Amino acid sequence: MQIRNGYNLTRVKVQQSMAELIDDGYQQSKLVPYSELGYFKVQQRDSQQIMKNIHNMLLPELIPLRNARMAVNEFAFFRGSVELMDHDLVRGYNSGIPAIICGDAHIGNFGFFASPERQLLFDLNDFDEAGINYWEWDLKRLLVSILLAGKNNQFESEKIIKLLRKVSKTYRKGLTAAYDQTALTRFYPKNSVAQMMAFVDDETNKNLLDHIIAKAQNRNSEQVVKKYTTTDTYGQLQFKENPPRSTHPNKAISKRIVKAFGDYRQTVRTDVALLLSQYHITDIIRHSVGVGSFGSLCYLILLTNNDGSHLVLQVKEALPTRKRRNEDHKALTLQIEANEGQRIIDCQKILQSASDPFLGYFQANEKNFYVRQFRDMKESIDLTKLTWPQFKSYVKICALILANAHSQSPRGATILGYVHDGKNFDLAVSQWAQAYSAQVHLDYQQFVKP
Repeated sequence: MQIRNGYNLTRVKVQQSMAELIDDGYQQSKLVPYSELGYFKVQQRDSQQIMKNIHNMLLPELIPLRNARMAVNEFAFFRGSVELMDHDLVRGYNSGIPAIICGDAHIGNFGFFASPERQLLFDLNDFDEAGINYWEWDLKRLLVSILLAGKNNQFESEKIIKLLRKVSKTYRKGLTAAYDQTALTRFYPKNSVAQMMAFVDDETNKNLLDHIIAKAQNRNSEQVVKKYTTTDTYGQLQFKENPPRSTHPNKAISKRIVKAFGDYRQTVRTDVALLLSQYHITDIIRHSVGVGSFGSLCYLILLTNNDGSHLVLQVKEALPTRKRRNEDHKALTLQIEANEGQRIIDCQKILQSASDPFLGYFQANEKNFYVRQFRDMKESIDLTKLTWPQFKSYVKICALILANAHSQSPRGATILGYVHDGKNFDLAVSQWAQAYSAQVHLDYQQFVKP
């Protein structure tokens, strides 16, 4: 039976050769041609109501600050309103080829961080929306973000549009390179800074990376302690308050987090759990970060070792993806939210070339949370300060990383078969991104309207 925008399920086998997977993708491109994939169907929807459904699950006192961040420009709005694009993607033409995707692969969600071996890597770094969905959703979101960020930097429109096609081509080349390797080699990609340096041949770009590397290497828990804490009258370290963004939770909430910390330790590797047992919790603060997730519950936990050193962990509420949250749930129950922390952590481990060893999750008070290190050699590039050559190199690297991430899916080679007609595919997704940027403009104007 043929399924529109989906697979011919009678062809799916438990085991398929690489050639069969690629052929599946080729056949799928006939069912969903590029002309459909590149056509943006304008949706009749209430953007304000869709975003309001998300606000119902956020902290009310932080919504004005969140809105102010989103109102800065169209790119900031795009970053904070992934639910709108999700709404439109679900109702548009899709390739019908699922993969494990980031779900929010805009160019601001790539960054530097440390591997367990303390090597500095560059990779995807946000997985709140991650899950199994159509692979092109990530590529389309990446391309729209390039268009919006490029315009925000006042780069020439014609140059940006040409760049979109080149980025799509880079993504395809990344897939080809991935499937020229063995499955085990694909499983061990290392998106190291050294590889990035080899990719860029412009001296200005290398100078930029040198600056980022030096800055990232100074970001660790002790630096966080120095910046974010103070000493109370009893000589104990505690986080500084900066309401409404940063406030200490009440005793009941703090006790629940302390109690749940033991459950979190059950979800990390044995060696990491043993290390954590040598720390005690010194302080907890609610501290909101980012744009898209700003307003959800987010805490910092200050841990102190018996040698006096520190570890700072970030605890973020693991809400269902926007694909589910943009429905009007009157209350977020444990049944709705169950296993969301595990979803985020599992997808992160699959999509990243290497992951934070402290990744874990827990449930507390009918809410789900995931845990990671806070600012451990983590750094991002200020997109507004990039020159045009730097911007071009940066977005192409993002496309390569996205291709590597998608190649981890068992049927990822099907994508390679689908994009066989590279030039026409690149043109189609570029046209979609241009059409959708006009929709973002309309939504943004509605958002900032008095």
